[in-house]
Amino acid sequence: MAISNDGSRVFVCNYMSDNVSVIDTRNKKVIRTIAVEQYPRSIALGHEGKRAYVTNYGSSSVSVIDTETYAVGNITVGRHPWGVVASRDGRHVYVTVRQDKEWLAIIDARTYVVSRVRGLPSPSISVDISQDDSRLYISSTDSPGRPFQDALTVISSKTFEVINIIKTEKYPSAVTVSPDGRKVYIVGLDARRLTVLDTRSLTTRHFDFVACEGEIVFSKKNAYAVDHTEKEVVEVNTATHKIVRRFPIPGAIDPHHMVLDHHNCAYISDYQGDEVHIVDLP
Repeated sequence: MAISNDGSRVFVCNYMSDNVSVIDTRNKKVIRTIAVEQYPRSIALGHEGKRAYVTNYGSSSVSVIDTETYAVGNITVGRHPWGVVASRDGRHVYVTVRQDKEWLAIIDARTYVVSRVRGLPSPSISVDISQDDSRLYISSTDSPGRPFQDALTVISSKTFEVINIIKTEKYPSAVTVSPDGRKVYIVGLDARRLTVLDTRSLTTRHFDFVACEGEIVFSKKNAYAVDHTEKEVVEVNTATHKIVRRFPIPGAIDPHHMVLDHHNCAYISDYQGDEVHIVDLP
């Protein structure tokens, strides 16, 4: 899921339907359904919100959606694209590609020319970028017994050299850079643990957490995540990293990803329920 800069629209990948739904947050209705390619997996907004980039896991492509006209173009990036993030300066889009030879695809956002960085330590999942666009944080997991089975790889977005490879908890499902850029949060889905990286010292701490596949999202004060097992939104204190409150998601079957609008209203995708649930958070 992704939300527009002004909070007026939510974009939702429909993995089994090969399309993207656009929800108007004012009237809480779907206002557009946009056809993309097979198995849209992740979505990110870029170019000041004027473009949406969708990874199509089954089509080896990224769909580029004009968020004003809803016109669509497709770019081939490599087999099984998964995570996607746009640089904050609007120049590049980075896509994790899960195939035999691990690589990262880089899309020039002006020309749509694709280049590739090969040799990542293990098949990558999620990606986020530092506040100054200088570093990429990539979570990855591999077969049991292989090196870098569950890890966060930090690379330079200028030279693409590996800066560090950091052990995480089991199956790091999502990576999120904090709004101040000082921390990176990596959720260990299988371990129900949270790894927090200090971006200056490159040291980590680990905390008990919930079964969460989606990214952590931030309000002005605290952070939130979806507890997949308990079907709740959890509020996390960003100083102590403890869960301070829980909010049920009524009617949820299989909640995964979440975005927040400007009024602290959460939109949560439900993979099995074919719905987006809306929960007002205090």
